Amino acid sequence: MGSLIIAGREVQDLGPSFKNFLEEAYPGGPRWDATIEGCVGTTRCGPGQGAYAADAKNKGLRRYAFRPALRRVKDPKHPPLEAVQKSIRKFVLHHDGLDSSRLCWEVLHNERGLSCHFLIDNDGTIFQTLDLAYMGFHAAKYNIDSIGVEFCNRGDYRKDPDYYRKRGLARTTKLCKINNHTIEAWDYTPQQYSAMLELASVLVRHLPELPLEYPTDPGSSKPYWGTLGPTDAVGDSFPAMDFRGYIAHYHLTTRKWDPGPFDFKEFIDKLRGQRSFPLWMPGQVKVGERPLIPSDPVPDVAAKKIIDETAKYTQHNEMEAGGGFFPVGPWGATRLWHGGIHLPADKDSPVHAPFPGRVVAARTGAAGGSSIGSTNFVLLRHDINVGKPLRFFSLYMHLADEAAGDAAPKWMTSATKRELDPNRSVWGYDHPVEAGEVIGHVGVVGPEDLSAAQIHFEIFSRDELFRGDPDWVMVDGAAGYRFCEVPEINLVIDNDKDARLSREELLEFYANGEVNDDLRRLVTYHVSEWTDEPVWAEELAKSLRDFRKRSGTRLASEDADDEDYDIGELAAEQLEPFIWWTEPVAIALGLPKDGTVYHYHPMRFLEKINLRLLDRGGQVIDASQAREVDTTKITDDSDADGMFEEAKEFIPDDLHLTIDDLEKGWEGDRPAPAGGGPGGPGGTTP
Repeated sequence: MGSLIIAGREVQDLGPSFKNFLEEAYPGGPRWDATIEGCVGTTRCGPGQGAYAADAKNKGLRRYAFRPALRRVKDPKHPPLEAVQKSIRKFVLHHDGLDSSRLCWEVLHNERGLSCHFLIDNDGTIFQTLDLAYMGFHAAKYNIDSIGVEFCNRGDYRKDPDYYRKRGLARTTKLCKINNHTIEAWDYTPQQYSAMLELASVLVRHLPELPLEYPTDPGSSKPYWGTLGPTDAVGDSFPAMDFRGYIAHYHLTTRKWDPGPFDFKEFIDKLRGQRSFPLWMPGQVKVGERPLIPSDPVPDVAAKKIIDETAKYTQHNEMEAGGGFFPVGPWGATRLWHGGIHLPADKDSPVHAPFPGRVVAARTGAAGGSSIGSTNFVLLRHDINVGKPLRFFSLYMHLADEAAGDAAPKWMTSATKRELDPNRSVWGYDHPVEAGEVIGHVGVVGPEDLSAAQIHFEIFSRDELFRGDPDWVMVDGAAGYRFCEVPEINLVIDNDKDARLSREELLEFYANGEVNDDLRRLVTYHVSEWTDEPVWAEELAKSLRDFRKRSGTRLASEDADDEDYDIGELAAEQLEPFIWWTEPVAIALGLPKDGTVYHYHPMRFLEKINLRLLDRGGQVIDASQAREVDTTKITDDSDADGMFEEAKEFIPDDLHLTIDDLEKGWEGDRPAPAGGGPGGPGGTTP
């Protein structure tokens, strides 16, 4: 069948090299189903149907459990697909120490009482042995939100240099250093690498909480080759438990070193796409299909290129946009918060995702128009690991109408589309995008005298991302609601000190790029301008009354009888059509209902994150330091943990065994069955 199964559903066909637990693992053989409560097949089984052998290391029935996050659903045996998708945040990579996935299955299920969702054999065949809705017994307390894979790989080359030659198999070696222990390990086959890439490319479409990330050294994209500590740099507890993405077994415990030399950065980079700027600036020389973030083999050169190119986009906003600055002043003279920047561009030119992420909400088509231009938008959610995991959102407002067809962005035809708020024509999605992928096209916005082709580009987060980081300065503006009441922002712009920010004052201030640098460093905490509460007309009228009270003046154009009506009319025409952040939308996307979030200058954010993502080089390894792994210190004594009290009965009792103990159980403690060894039909007996 070749179909991946999640929550009892065949969600995608992966072809004949993929075998799930509902079909024969090999012709004439049994199903490898980890939910079967008994010995599967004949190898390493005792007398009687499904009986475990007398000397099996664990004779308990259960090799799986229900995920704690899913036990609240009506039937935990058949949870909703969406609930399962939200519960999986980690993919743990293991190697099995054996010569075939068949032998791995037999040892896990028939002897050890353990399980893993996937096995990848030497030839790249992928076996799914457990529905992803269930917890496998493979990674101790991290079972609760993880899935796992066992690569067929002997592991330590120095333990048995002739291991593969004796079995007629070819395998190269590779050096790695894990927890400062240098190991010469067997590498994975090209077919195994290809199979893992194919599996991950499918999972990214079906598991929204499993991002294409891996543990890194602090402040870089260099893979971390050690066990994650109990606290991170700012004192947050259990960083491994909080981590989302692809992770090694050795990241979780010092008792393990699998999957050895697997290069997480190389693997993930092949899946992420190419990081880029959101669009081409008018007149910019175009090389290729997307405006890529500069890269260079020399980190210092690449860093300078990133800083220089990002500065051009910032200058383009401050000198060419005619408004739409960060963090204030997009409308009139009312000191409104503005969470992003406007970037002028050629009409209908493509808009690109700067990082890999997921389209989570959008508005497009004829419903996205107003008297002053496009109200269409796309919202992306990103999970990026730069020494610590960050979750943030990027918003692209004022996009052109999109019609279905070959030129339309891929997310528009996603099967995940659902209506979030029909009153605002907002649709929800859960569609993955690569870095650099086209997500929309530039539209036109602005009153008649200021109308221009441009996008509003914004980055915000629900949580404070950079606490204690000297690169950023946090200001709390939540008390002012839609209006900036922060003196260090207002006073540097307000030349005439009338407590208002006129268009002329804003243009003059932002034209001086040097004085604006302090504002670009700000992280501003305030209500989003895209929310329906507080009501725009009421807030603007209140602001006007407060200004008169403070100054004792009136504007020449104001009329006492209709001033509030005029404000209401302007708000209805120029502000309210752009609202999309309503309560049903916030609930669906996991955003705060009151719309209060942390905002960042988007170009500075891109610069800082891309600097941290620079490749700092691979491991420096001295081959003469390679030593055989001390397997007496490598145990699986708690790999079935991670369940609540009511499930403790399912935890196998006898798990305090070393790898040396396991090898005795794996290799020859019982005779091979007639007709073939544990390496497969007609295989060799270890």
